[in-house]
Amino acid sequence: MNDFFGHQDRARKNTGKLIFYFITAIGGTICLIYLVLALFFLRDKDGLEISAEALWNSKLFLWASGGTLAVVFIGSLMKIAELSAGGKAIAEMLGGRLLDHSTNDHHERQLLNVIEEMAIASGVPVPDTYLMDHEMGINAFAAGNSINDAVIGVTRGCMEQLNRDELQGVMAHEFSHILNGDMKINLRLTGWIHGLLCIAIIGRVLLHVRSRDGKGNPIPLLGLALMLVGGIGMLAGKLIKAAVSRQREFLADASAVQFTRNPNGISGALKKIGGLYSKLETPKAEEASHLFFGNGLGSSFMEAFATHPPLEERIKRLDPRFQGGFTEPRVTAGSGQSDLVSGLAGASAAPPPIPAAAVPTNRVMQQIGEIDAEHLEYAHGLIDSLPPLVVQSAHEPFGAVALSYALLLSPDEDVCDRQVKILQESENPAIVAEAANLSGATADLHARTRIPLIEMSLPALRQLSPAQYGTFATIVQKLAEADRQIDLFEFSLEKILRRYLDPVFTGDTQERIQFHSLDSLLHETNVFLSALAYLSHDEDAEVADAYQTGASSLNHHHQFAQLPIEQCGLDAVDKAMDRVAAADVRVKERIVKACAECVTADGEIQTGEAEMLRAICAAINIPCPPLL
Repeated sequence: MNDFFGHQDRARKNTGKLIFYFITAIGGTICLIYLVLALFFLRDKDGLEISAEALWNSKLFLWASGGTLAVVFIGSLMKIAELSAGGKAIAEMLGGRLLDHSTNDHHERQLLNVIEEMAIASGVPVPDTYLMDHEMGINAFAAGNSINDAVIGVTRGCMEQLNRDELQGVMAHEFSHILNGDMKINLRLTGWIHGLLCIAIIGRVLLHVRSRDGKGNPIPLLGLALMLVGGIGMLAGKLIKAAVSRQREFLADASAVQFTRNPNGISGALKKIGGLYSKLETPKAEEASHLFFGNGLGSSFMEAFATHPPLEERIKRLDPRFQGGFTEPRVTAGSGQSDLVSGLAGASAAPPPIPAAAVPTNRVMQQIGEIDAEHLEYAHGLIDSLPPLVVQSAHEPFGAVALSYALLLSPDEDVCDRQVKILQESENPAIVAEAANLSGATADLHARTRIPLIEMSLPALRQLSPAQYGTFATIVQKLAEADRQIDLFEFSLEKILRRYLDPVFTGDTQERIQFHSLDSLLHETNVFLSALAYLSHDEDAEVADAYQTGASSLNHHHQFAQLPIEQCGLDAVDKAMDRVAAADVRVKERIVKACAECVTADGEIQTGEAEMLRAICAAINIPCPPLL
């Protein structure tokens, strides 16, 4: 079973291990730099030799330590600031081009379709996809600070050389990194190791310093020594990346098989890497080598420095019958389109499976942060069953804006008239007309398709300008409040949109943990449980039973008492979400489990309950897929 909360917790602990490795590397670098400086500045009067007794100089050691720490700290800080934009910064650093979801290129459409399915199946906001046009090797990566700013990067070779099953296997591997909390560690690793690299950069600068009077100048020699020390620091960085990355690659491979139930997909992709290559041509590949699906630097002269396990070992774990030997992949120009057609046509004969009404609590918790074949089938069928006009609109910025408005238009004629007036007063007439047109196409859709539709629209909505997004967010709020009360879907839609899009336009993509204990969030937890209990039932006894079931599951010494309905309305839930979002992942796990116990107390999960639970999860950065 994929344990999302366990993986997140281990990722946090691995950060502590990474810090230990990094401090050790800095300590070793300081000692080496001190030794270099001692050889230059602690010689005898004739400058010929240095005695062992005179080798130690506390003042020089302080200068060496302070200077080294300053260089590493400033270098790391600059790189971390550069990467603060999240996955987008990594993708652009590697030469990636943002793919347009309205593209007509069949290879690009197939790739985007696979990623979209994977995102809907896992409850992750659909990430932006970047194509490295000039990289013909087979490789890919996932990068970001959190699921809100994650991106997928793919080489042209990966997109064109792999069939749909193999591409799905690679994307499942990358989504495993997103769900397991690996991305944030990878970004930190990139920033910190850059600080060690700065030692070598300074050495290179000093190497080219020339004396003005033409006499002997020791500075270039010092620069050469610093370059050597910096080189050792770079080797230490490689060892750190290898120590952090290699086991996670095995885990991601295994997760990809679990997600797709098709070991031939990812093993086939690895075999094609063996027949072709995974090396990247960009000079920035070294900085991001630990992010890639395959070894982005080619063969390593020392296995200990490789960021990835041996290719043959990865394949044998997936395909025990593998005997070695690779063949160069050959993909005809039309095969990508054939794969796309077959992939899209697979579920066309039947509508998407309807989520089960009865979902036990343990099944709800198992689905969080998990992708499996059942969810992929659901996402595949859902996308394929949508009207073409709706899909097209979701993939284009202004169409996505109009679609969001259309989903908020009320079936009540009077309320709808007020909403249309709001649109006419504040929005572009063409978008107003498109929203009216789309409202007819969305009216008959199953209620469970609305949140996935919003998730599909996210890449297009991210392309709005800040001013356009400001107008959009304001109108969404006004439409939701047009009937002078916000219903559950309006609340869920607005909360998901704001949670996933606000960080993109504010630049605040970092998740900051403020609460490490449930004791600090007892009121907020009570708001969630009280609201869900009232939402789930009409009869007082059933409401009380649902609330008590959820509260008891917390196993907390505090005596909970259900709040009156006026104290746990959507406004109170909204405020509670903001605080719980800053909680430790294990605290979130307890709260989500209690919420799941509450809504499943009667043995069923209604559409409204599922939407509220998914809205709570989205607001606190927990990926909750469609509950099947």
